[in-house]
Amino acid sequence: MQVSALGLGTVELGMPYGLGKVAPPDDKSCIRLLHHAIARGINFIDTAAAYGRSEELIGRAFSGGHRPVIGTKVALRDVDGTPHTGTRLATAMSASIDRSRRLLGVETLDLVQIHNADAIVTKDPALADAMETHLQAGDVRYWGASTYGQQAARAVLDYGAPFRTLQGAYSVLDRNLEVELFPLCHHSGVGLILRSVFLQGVLSDRRHALSEGLAPLRQAADAVAGVAEAL
Repeated sequence: MQVSALGLGTVELGMPYGLGKVAPPDDKSCIRLLHHAIARGINFIDTAAAYGRSEELIGRAFSGGHRPVIGTKVALRDVDGTPHTGTRLATAMSASIDRSRRLLGVETLDLVQIHNADAIVTKDPALADAMETHLQAGDVRYWGASTYGQQAARAVLDYGAPFRTLQGAYSVLDRNLEVELFPLCHHSGVGLILRSVFLQGVLSDRRHALSEGLAPLRQAADAVAGVAEAL
Protein backbone atom coordinates (compact mmCIF):
# COMPACT_ATOMS: atom_id res chain seq x y z
CA MET A 1 0.00 0.00 0.00
CA GLN A 2 1.66 3.21 -1.21
CA VAL A 3 0.76 6.51 0.40
CA SER A 4 1.92 10.09 -0.01
CA ALA A 5 4.61 11.43 2.29
CA LEU A 6 2.09 13.93 3.63
CA GLY A 7 -1.29 12.84 4.90
CA LEU A 8 -4.29 14.74 6.22
CA GLY A 9 -5.39 14.43 9.83
CA THR A 10 -9.09 15.04 10.34
CA VAL A 11 -9.79 15.20 14.06
CA GLU A 12 -10.64 18.91 13.78
CA LEU A 13 -13.20 18.19 11.08
CA GLY A 14 -15.24 16.19 13.54
CA MET A 15 -14.77 17.82 16.92
CA PRO A 16 -13.16 20.75 18.77
CA TYR A 17 -9.51 19.87 19.28
CA GLY A 18 -6.08 21.28 19.89
CA LEU A 19 -5.00 24.63 21.25
CA GLY A 20 -8.08 26.79 21.74
CA LYS A 21 -10.37 23.91 20.73
CA VAL A 22 -11.82 25.74 17.75
CA ALA A 23 -15.19 24.44 16.56
CA PRO A 24 -15.14 22.32 13.38
CA PRO A 25 -15.83 23.99 10.02
CA ASP A 26 -19.21 23.55 8.39
CA ASP A 27 -19.80 20.37 6.38
CA LYS A 28 -19.26 21.98 2.97
CA SER A 29 -15.93 23.44 4.05
CA CYS A 30 -14.82 20.07 5.44
CA ILE A 31 -15.67 18.25 2.24
CA ARG A 32 -14.04 20.97 0.13
CA LEU A 33 -10.85 20.63 2.20
CA LEU A 34 -10.81 16.84 1.72
CA HIS A 35 -11.23 17.19 -2.04
CA HIS A 36 -8.54 19.89 -2.18
CA ALA A 37 -6.07 17.66 -0.32
CA ILE A 38 -6.56 14.86 -2.84
CA ALA A 39 -6.26 17.29 -5.75
CA ARG A 40 -2.92 18.45 -4.34
CA GLY A 41 -1.51 14.93 -4.26
CA ILE A 42 -2.33 13.71 -0.76
CA ASN A 43 -3.72 10.18 -0.82
CA PHE A 44 -3.75 9.27 2.89
CA ILE A 45 -6.45 10.42 5.31
CA ASP A 46 -6.20 9.76 9.05
CA THR A 47 -9.34 9.55 11.18
CA ALA A 48 -10.79 7.63 14.12
CA ALA A 49 -14.07 6.38 15.51
CA ALA A 50 -13.49 8.80 18.39
CA TYR A 51 -13.18 11.86 16.12
CA GLY A 52 -16.79 12.98 16.26
CA ARG A 53 -18.26 13.27 12.74
CA SER A 54 -14.93 12.88 10.95
CA GLU A 55 -15.61 9.41 9.50
CA GLU A 56 -19.08 10.45 8.35
CA LEU A 57 -17.74 13.50 6.50
CA ILE A 58 -14.95 11.50 4.85
CA GLY A 59 -17.48 8.91 3.72
CA ARG A 60 -19.65 11.61 2.19
CA ALA A 61 -16.70 13.34 0.51
CA PHE A 62 -15.57 10.21 -1.33
CA SER A 63 -18.84 8.39 -1.85
CA GLY A 64 -18.96 8.83 -5.59
CA GLY A 65 -15.44 8.83 -6.95
CA HIS A 66 -11.75 8.30 -6.32
CA ARG A 67 -11.14 7.15 -2.77
CA PRO A 68 -7.85 7.76 -0.94
CA VAL A 69 -6.25 5.36 1.53
CA ILE A 70 -8.07 5.88 4.82
CA GLY A 71 -6.62 4.97 8.19
CA THR A 72 -9.07 4.92 11.06
CA LYS A 73 -8.78 3.84 14.69
CA VAL A 74 -10.63 1.66 17.16
CA ALA A 75 -10.70 2.47 20.88
CA LEU A 76 -10.50 -0.49 23.24
CA ARG A 77 -10.97 1.38 26.51
CA ASP A 78 -13.78 2.70 28.68
CA VAL A 79 -14.21 6.45 29.00
CA ASP A 80 -12.19 6.32 32.23
CA GLY A 81 -9.29 4.70 30.39
CA THR A 82 -9.81 1.15 31.65
CA PRO A 83 -8.83 -1.28 28.86
CA HIS A 84 -11.36 -3.74 27.50
CA THR A 85 -10.35 -7.35 27.95
CA GLY A 86 -11.40 -10.77 26.70
CA THR A 87 -14.84 -11.03 25.13
CA ARG A 88 -15.57 -7.38 25.78
CA LEU A 89 -12.51 -6.38 23.77
CA ALA A 90 -13.62 -8.48 20.81
CA THR A 91 -17.18 -7.14 21.00
CA ALA A 92 -16.05 -3.51 21.19
CA MET A 93 -13.67 -4.02 18.27
CA SER A 94 -16.34 -5.58 16.07
CA ALA A 95 -18.88 -2.85 16.84
CA SER A 96 -16.37 -0.09 16.09
CA ILE A 97 -15.20 -1.69 12.84
CA ASP A 98 -18.77 -2.20 11.63
CA ARG A 99 -19.60 1.43 12.39
CA SER A 100 -16.49 2.71 10.62
CA ARG A 101 -17.21 0.62 7.54
CA ARG A 102 -20.75 1.98 7.41
CA LEU A 103 -19.77 5.63 7.89
CA LEU A 104 -16.86 5.47 5.46
CA GLY A 105 -18.92 3.52 2.92
CA VAL A 106 -16.45 0.67 2.42
CA GLU A 107 -16.48 -3.10 2.79
CA THR A 108 -12.82 -3.29 3.79
CA LEU A 109 -11.04 -0.71 5.93
CA ASP A 110 -7.57 0.03 4.53
CA LEU A 111 -5.93 0.51 7.92
CA VAL A 112 -7.29 0.20 11.44
CA GLN A 113 -5.10 1.39 14.28
CA ILE A 114 -5.56 0.47 17.92
CA HIS A 115 -6.14 3.85 19.53
CA ASN A 116 -3.88 4.57 22.50
CA ALA A 117 -2.22 1.16 22.32
CA ASP A 118 0.18 0.25 25.12
CA ALA A 119 1.64 -2.73 26.97
CA ILE A 120 -1.62 -3.34 28.86
CA VAL A 121 -3.68 -3.60 25.69
CA THR A 122 -1.15 -5.64 23.73
CA LYS A 123 -0.68 -8.18 26.52
CA ASP A 124 -4.31 -9.30 26.34
CA PRO A 125 -4.39 -12.62 24.42
CA ALA A 126 -7.84 -11.71 23.10
CA LEU A 127 -6.32 -8.92 21.01
CA ALA A 128 -4.45 -11.12 18.53
CA ASP A 129 -7.46 -13.39 18.02
CA ALA A 130 -9.80 -10.45 17.44
CA MET A 131 -7.44 -8.80 14.98
CA GLU A 132 -6.94 -12.02 13.04
CA THR A 133 -10.71 -12.58 12.89
CA HIS A 134 -11.22 -9.27 11.08
CA LEU A 135 -8.29 -9.85 8.75
CA GLN A 136 -9.69 -13.22 7.72
CA ALA A 137 -13.19 -11.79 7.32
CA GLY A 138 -11.90 -9.10 4.97
CA ASP A 139 -13.12 -6.26 7.20
CA VAL A 140 -9.58 -4.92 7.70
CA ARG A 141 -6.68 -4.89 5.25
CA TYR A 142 -3.92 -3.86 7.66
CA TRP A 143 -3.60 -3.30 11.40
CA GLY A 144 -1.61 -0.55 13.06
CA ALA A 145 -1.29 1.13 16.43
CA SER A 146 -1.51 4.73 17.59
CA THR A 147 0.60 5.33 20.69
CA TYR A 148 1.53 7.92 23.29
CA GLY A 149 5.11 7.94 24.50
CA GLN A 150 8.10 5.77 23.76
CA GLN A 151 7.24 3.00 26.22
CA ALA A 152 3.90 2.32 24.54
CA ALA A 153 5.50 2.45 21.10
CA ARG A 154 8.13 -0.08 22.14
CA ALA A 155 5.38 -2.37 23.46
CA VAL A 156 3.78 -2.36 20.00
CA LEU A 157 7.07 -3.07 18.26
CA ASP A 158 7.81 -5.89 20.71
CA TYR A 159 4.37 -7.33 19.94
CA GLY A 160 5.24 -7.55 16.26
CA ALA A 161 2.77 -8.93 13.73
CA PRO A 162 0.07 -8.13 12.80
CA PHE A 163 0.93 -4.47 13.46
CA ARG A 164 2.10 -3.00 10.16
CA THR A 165 2.17 0.68 11.16
CA LEU A 166 3.01 2.71 14.24
CA GLN A 167 1.66 6.21 14.83
CA GLY A 168 3.25 8.63 17.27
CA ALA A 169 3.55 12.33 18.04
CA TYR A 170 6.49 14.10 16.42
CA SER A 171 7.34 17.70 15.72
CA VAL A 172 10.31 20.03 15.50
CA LEU A 173 9.84 20.63 19.25
CA ASP A 174 9.34 16.95 20.12
CA ARG A 175 11.80 14.70 18.30
CA ASN A 176 12.10 11.93 20.89
CA LEU A 177 10.88 9.20 18.54
CA GLU A 178 13.72 9.60 16.08
CA VAL A 179 16.47 8.50 18.49
CA GLU A 180 15.35 4.92 19.07
CA LEU A 181 12.03 4.20 17.42
CA PHE A 182 12.72 5.39 13.89
CA PRO A 183 15.55 2.86 13.48
CA LEU A 184 13.51 0.11 15.16
CA CYS A 185 10.57 0.68 12.82
CA HIS A 186 12.87 0.64 9.81
CA HIS A 187 14.53 -2.59 10.97
CA SER A 188 11.14 -4.23 11.67
CA GLY A 189 9.54 -3.11 8.41
CA VAL A 190 6.87 -1.16 10.29
CA GLY A 191 5.51 1.96 8.61
CA LEU A 192 5.65 5.22 10.57
CA ILE A 193 2.73 7.64 10.75
CA LEU A 194 3.66 10.90 12.45
CA ARG A 195 0.93 13.05 13.98
CA SER A 196 0.80 16.37 15.82
CA VAL A 197 3.51 17.79 13.59
CA PHE A 198 2.11 21.24 14.42
CA LEU A 199 1.90 20.28 18.11
CA GLN A 200 -1.89 20.61 18.18
CA GLY A 201 -1.70 24.20 16.99
CA VAL A 202 1.31 25.39 19.00
CA LEU A 203 3.38 25.60 15.81
CA SER A 204 0.84 27.88 14.15
CA ASP A 205 -0.65 31.30 14.81
CA ARG A 206 -2.63 29.69 17.63
CA ARG A 207 0.53 29.81 19.74
CA HIS A 208 -0.47 33.33 20.76
CA ALA A 209 -3.31 31.77 22.78
CA LEU A 210 -0.88 29.92 25.07
CA SER A 211 -1.17 30.97 28.71
CA GLU A 212 1.58 32.80 30.58
CA GLY A 213 2.35 29.57 32.37
CA LEU A 214 3.44 28.17 29.01
CA ALA A 215 5.59 31.15 28.07
CA PRO A 216 8.71 29.00 27.39
CA LEU A 217 6.70 26.90 24.93
CA ARG A 218 5.38 30.02 23.21
CA GLN A 219 8.91 31.41 22.95
CA ALA A 220 10.11 28.17 21.38
CA ALA A 221 7.20 28.25 18.92
CA ASP A 222 7.98 31.89 18.10
CA ALA A 223 11.56 30.91 17.34
CA VAL A 224 10.39 28.16 14.99
CA ALA A 225 8.05 30.62 13.26
CA GLY A 226 10.92 33.06 12.85
CA VAL A 227 13.08 30.45 11.17
CA ALA A 228 10.22 29.42 8.88
CA GLU A 229 9.59 33.02 7.83
CA ALA A 230 13.26 33.50 7.05
CA LEU A 231 13.48 30.50 4.74
